Amino acid sequence: MIDIPAWPAKLTREQQKAVKQRNNDFDAALKRDARAAGWRYARGTIFRQSADWFISILPSLLWERGAVVRMEVKPMAIDPLFWDIVGLSDNNKLPLSFRATGAWVLRPPSTESCVGLHTIEVELLAKDVFEWGNKQVSQILTSISVASMLGALPGSHKVRAHRALAICLHILAKDMDGAFELCRLNDPDTHPLMQENGGFTTHNGDGSVSTFLDQARDWIARKRREEMIVV
Repeated sequence: MIDIPAWPAKLTREQQKAVKQRNNDFDAALKRDARAAGWRYARGTIFRQSADWFISILPSLLWERGAVVRMEVKPMAIDPLFWDIVGLSDNNKLPLSFRATGAWVLRPPSTESCVGLHTIEVELLAKDVFEWGNKQVSQILTSISVASMLGALPGSHKVRAHRALAICLHILAKDMDGAFELCRLNDPDTHPLMQENGGFTTHNGDGSVSTFLDQARDWIARKRREEMIVV
């Protein structure tokens, strides 16, 4: 087993300068090599669209060698759905990078790994990150689905930050009843997702505040009325 390098408890001023420069060089290598490796770069994150999925990786240097990588994978359709629910459909016009770095986006649970634990040079570490990312994409996209994402959500208090994600995944799965149930219930003893209000609040023009759960309930009710009219 390769030891994961641990950061010193305290850095000297010279070490701090060296770390800052190394981080800058690493980001520059990621930005320079991203497109050739099949990725794009923004604000320290590499990302790409692969078919109907959006993948983003946030790499961070470890002490002196190696890097830790945190990857998120989500359906391309989930952020537009979320924006439609909260009244921010204009976000669809923003660059693809917004899905990775923006504030009003849905973030699935990330997976974490280490790469290049024998590698010191940041240019080589950047290549290790891209190689790891490409390998993960080729493996994950053969099995991931909306259903598998729902099934993988943690069944504990750790899932609190993903209630909005779960509601939108249910809608994408055409399970309006399941989505509405997650919006309606508020007893944490009933389901771990009930322990928070969806993670997003909107301040309305009249001074009132709507939670994501309020907006999702209204959105689902509106869609159901529209379906009844069509029928």
